[in-house]
Amino acid sequence: MKRLLTLCLVISMTLSLSAQNNPPQLYLLFEFMLVKGENGSDYQQVEEFWSGIHKQRVADKSILGWDLWSLTPSGTKQGSQFLTVTLFASLQDMLTAINSLDVDGYAKKAYPNKTEKELTAMFDKTGKSRDMSNQVLFKMADQTKDEFQMKVGTLATLDIMKQVDDSYEKAESEIFKPWHQQLVDQGKKGSWGLLRAILPAGSEVYGTHITFSMYKDEAQLATSMEDSGGTMDLMTQLAVKEGLKTREWKEVKLAKLIMTVQ
Repeated sequence: MKRLLTLCLVISMTLSLSAQNNPPQLYLLFEFMLVKGENGSDYQQVEEFWSGIHKQRVADKSILGWDLWSLTPSGTKQGSQFLTVTLFASLQDMLTAINSLDVDGYAKKAYPNKTEKELTAMFDKTGKSRDMSNQVLFKMADQTKDEFQMKVGTLATLDIMKQVDDSYEKAESEIFKPWHQQLVDQGKKGSWGLLRAILPAGSEVYGTHITFSMYKDEAQLATSMEDSGGTMDLMTQLAVKEGLKTREWKEVKLAKLIMTVQ
């Protein structure tokens, strides 16, 4: 009996450690939006309308969540001003949403009191209010251990990277992630993660990965930006130098969460 209890305890501990070392997979659809100045108010109305549809999708368990972020810098020649992020539990769910989403069906569920004419008008306004400049499919490749909870006002830095060596992800996980984990543990940032692009792919793509860091507010972000990050021993400095050779740092954007459905 004692041996049986010990065996059960070992199995339980093994399963627990396996769950910790293999967190649930997460897939993300990034959609970058270009919005002209005169369409700003219409675009906000459009996303509020779509948030109702996304709430229905969460209720139906076809998605895990949806976010709307504003992007900075946002000059007329600096690319997209907004980013929507849709979260999925599997690649199949994400591909299904892209290729065969029943938008009309979800809209009618979300807004049962709206007429067909009213729904059509909102879909027309959607097309006129913004241009979707880029659509990228991602998989979460790695992330820190933390309990950070996103809420409206959360800030995130998005570092767009292009892999130039097959050891890039290993470098992020083994060299840079421990440093980010230390900052998280010290309360200097909320979370860090590495996203791997699934599509588009190929030698001509602009970026292959995004690393993100999340902050609860402007004060935490400013402190992090002004902090040197502390000192490194010689071995760590050499490892960082080699790690930097595995990717090309394309650019960094600052994102602010302005709407979320969970």
